[in-house]
Parts: sequence; structure tokens; C-alpha cells
Amino acid sequence: MKIRAILAGVLATLALTVPLSLPADNHEEPKPLTDVWYVIPKRGMEAEFEAAVKAHNQFRVDQGEAREWAIYVPVVGHKLGIYQFRSCCHDFADLDKFESEDSKQGLTRHWNENVDQYVDHYHHYLERNDWKHSHMPEDAGPYKYYGVTSWVWKEDAGPAAGIARRHFSKIAKEEGWADDDHQWLWLSRIGGKPVLMLVNPMENFADMAPTDPSFYDFLAEKLGSETAADVVFADFDSGFASSDYTIWTEREDLTPADD
Repeated sequence: MKIRAILAGVLATLALTVPLSLPADNHEEPKPLTDVWYVIPKRGMEAEFEAAVKAHNQFRVDQGEAREWAIYVPVVGHKLGIYQFRSCCHDFADLDKFESEDSKQGLTRHWNENVDQYVDHYHHYLERNDWKHSHMPEDAGPYKYYGVTSWVWKEDAGPAAGIARRHFSKIAKEEGWADDDHQWLWLSRIGGKPVLMLVNPMENFADMAPTDPSFYDFLAEKLGSETAADVVFADFDSGFASSDYTIWTEREDLTPADD
């Protein structure tokens, strides 16, 4: 399937903590970084893994850890059995503070002694949140699901795709698409393959249905023709080698609240 078709479908619903709710567009932007761990438990040991994670997270709360974590699992996609641990919103200097805190409180040591035995492997990334070109107000939601489209950049990608992405968001935010029913967050991965992501929150599966008009129709109207919209989509398409779509839901039962 062409990336244009995928993007048109995703943007049609522009309605992980990330937090996946953000300050209103006219408020001060949060810090840009999310710390992200993908943890894949050993097959057949999921129950033991979850019990150990819940106990470990309570340990982190009891130790008074400065940052908060949210855990998400995929419900639709071709790679299930993944637990995504997310902590937002930080800058690079915060990461040094967290490393020092970890050493003093023994957070990683506790994980290694109690949870790691149930883990098959890990992936660790940082994600840079593009608040400027996103729309997810602080009073939005609550949401049960988060659709995440990921695009892998081509090695020889030029600037056209990035310009098109910003153009999409500028028109959406300035011309009336950005409202309570159309919300989105752009993310860029730091580490591993260069990946661009688009997050769309959903209250339920019915929220996945295409809107009428679609974002493609909205864009064509604002640009004056389908031909003009096709050019922008083609520019975006030019930057990527492949794409993937996964729907995640938060496992609040694994993240005890700080009393």
C-alpha cells in the first residue's frame, strides 16, 4: 500500500506517560523527550513477568522516584507480546539526574534482581515530541487506545517529507481541522533506525472509522484542488522506505499510583 493511502487514512482520524495528553496549544510546551523501553518477556512467563513488574513499580513509588512511568501493550499489530514503558517529559539534563537517582535508590538493581529473569530482550530509545506541530489539548480524553503509525526514513531522504509534514499540521491547525475530534502527536525516534511516528488517541474502536470529509478532502479543499493535495502527499511519501501501524492501550493495573 502506498504511504499516501496510509497517511490519508490515519490523518482522517486525527482525532504512551507520553503523557499522551498535552497542555493546550497556547500553553507552555512540555520538555521534548520521552524515555522509552520496549520489554519482551520470555514466552510462557508473561504472568510471572507482570507480577514482578507490578511489585517493582511499587518499589519505585515507595522510593519516591522523581519521574513517572506508564506501560502500554499492543492490541492490534503484527508484533504483540510487547510491553512499552514510557516516561515523559524531560530534557537531556534530566537524564543525568535520573541516572544519579537510580544509583542512589537502587532502581535498576531491584529490576535486575526481580524482573530481568523473566525478560527475553529489550529495546531502549528516546523520542522527541514535536509539540509545535501537534494538537492534543490537556483536557482531551479520556482515551483507551492510541493508534501509532511509524514510518522508517529512507537513507537518502531529502527535506521534502519534513516540509510536507509541517505543511499538513499547519493547515490542520490554522484552517479548522484541529478540534476535539481531531487530535494528534508527532514523534521522532532517537536510536536505532530513524523513525517518524504519528499518535492518534481513540476512545474506542468506533473512533477508528474514517471521518467524512477525510483529511485528504479537507486538504484538497484548502489547497484548491486534489492535484495540489497529491503533490503534498507525494512529497511526504518520498521520504520513507516503509510504514507500520499498531494500536496500543495503557495497562494502568501495572502502574500503581503514588498515595
